[in-house]
Amino acid sequence: MNTINDKMLANAALLFVLALVFVILVQWLLAPSYSLTNKAVLEQTANENILIKPQQLKAMQADQSLKAFTLLDLSGKLKSKDAFGAVLTVPFADLLDSDQLKTIKKADQLLVVGDKESEALMAVQLLMAKGVTNITALANDAAFTDQVLGQELQAEFYDAHAEKARFDYGRFLKATGNGQQKAAKQTEVPGAVKVVAAAGGC
Repeated sequence: MNTINDKMLANAALLFVLALVFVILVQWLLAPSYSLTNKAVLEQTANENILIKPQQLKAMQADQSLKAFTLLDLSGKLKSKDAFGAVLTVPFADLLDSDQLKTIKKADQLLVVGDKESEALMAVQLLMAKGVTNITALANDAAFTDQVLGQELQAEFYDAHAEKARFDYGRFLKATGNGQQKAAKQTEVPGAVKVVAAAGGC
């Protein structure tokens, strides 16, 4: 009786191990494959100028060099699409879909625009990791790009609408002499209780 139980236990353990190995192999086969590591993508994006700024975009529209680019519109909101050679509208969520990737990889020069500049940059990094080359992104969002492509704009407009930091961290933190950070002095509120630090005593 004990030998039958031992055999059943050994068979169950073997089946469990085989099932586990099978699941691991299936996961490994279905896992997305990348051509570049994260480090390689970050180095490539740091070394290459992958952002096209509004003034550059307007100049490229004027000299017709935008016609050489395939626009990858992540937002689906861009209206000024006739300035580009071809247009692909792919939502960010479907960017790594195998059919979409095949279509994207066929483009010679790819220009990405999204709802936000950060979305376009993330798309560029994901596509670079998947082996897409000759890819750049438009600074700012789709609505701003429509403004740039749709009208004659002066240099002052670009300066006024340049990408700005979302938060003014310098206002909240000040560097001390030894490089540490400390909180900036808070402004006093009229009528508020004032806290005074006293020295000595109990």
